[in-house]
Amino acid sequence: MYDFRLGERYLAAAFAFVAGFVDSIGFLYLGGVFVSFMSGNTTRSATALVESNWGLATLAGSCILLFLLGVMNGALTQRLATRRWGLYRAREAVLLNVTLMFLISSALVLLEWERAAMLVISIGVGTMNSIFERKGEVAIPLTYMTGTLVKMGQRFVEAFFDGKHIVWILHLALWVSLSAGSIVGALIFHRLQLEAVFIVTGLVFLATVVTIAVRSYRRHHGLPL
Repeated sequence: MYDFRLGERYLAAAFAFVAGFVDSIGFLYLGGVFVSFMSGNTTRSATALVESNWGLATLAGSCILLFLLGVMNGALTQRLATRRWGLYRAREAVLLNVTLMFLISSALVLLEWERAAMLVISIGVGTMNSIFERKGEVAIPLTYMTGTLVKMGQRFVEAFFDGKHIVWILHLALWVSLSAGSIVGALIFHRLQLEAVFIVTGLVFLATVVTIAVRSYRRHHGLPL
């Protein structure tokens, strides 16, 4: 994450916040099932199967499959956009795709198809992982923090052996963003219930519009993207 521009770090923090926000909504609404934490869903589905809780196992399994579908959706969008418009337009295409998923989810909430709305959000969250894709790999993880915490711990130690403190601090900032999003998501869910999806959709829409506007400005003025 050290070689990313400041604006990209802000974007990563914003979408880590979104990931935490929607995961709290999903966890509270779905009764302990996540929309972005697939390790947790794997454990939930496995224990539910052992306990013959077929409904929970099906729900957790559905979130896993739809998250995977979202990952493939993001990867496909990134590759097709790169082929069509070039590498530096691909991120914008992925952002628009993510925004579309959240808008669809909000529409489903309005139609009172609430369970479907949460499942579509799983697709959107999976798609988010291609926002910072580089050469087919996730350069900045937005929806899972285990690897980020591992890197933070490693880079913290490395900072005392000629490393840079800024590196572990950047990983810490990403974790703090997701944690803050989780807290805010839970607070808003308790006030608005699933209408909290409208709030997070607005955040995604705003982040996408601002990012595309900034990138268009930088492109117009010949600045690096």
